[in-house]
Amino acid sequence: MLHNEDIVEEVSTKRQGKIDSIGSSIVNGQETPNQWGVRFSDGKEPLLTFFKNEEELRLIRCPHTGNDSDPGFIPSRSIMEP
Repeated sequence: MLHNEDIVEEVSTKRQGKIDSIGSSIVNGQETPNQWGVRFSDGKEPLLTFFKNEEELRLIRCPHTGNDSDPGFIPSRSIMEP
């Protein structure tokens, strides 16, 4: 699932941009995303494009998961060891 501020690539053009907005609708009592607004910073037009199909986008980096090269905290030994 894509989030606001994710860095994505438009599959058809290989342009990279940042998700600027996500539109959603309520279906059977559940909120489901149905539109992703991507702001491109490559100087080409259009600067902002809306996508109705998530498969048109490929996730490059998600800032919500932290640095991809940083595996996070890993203890030097198990807490179960005596």
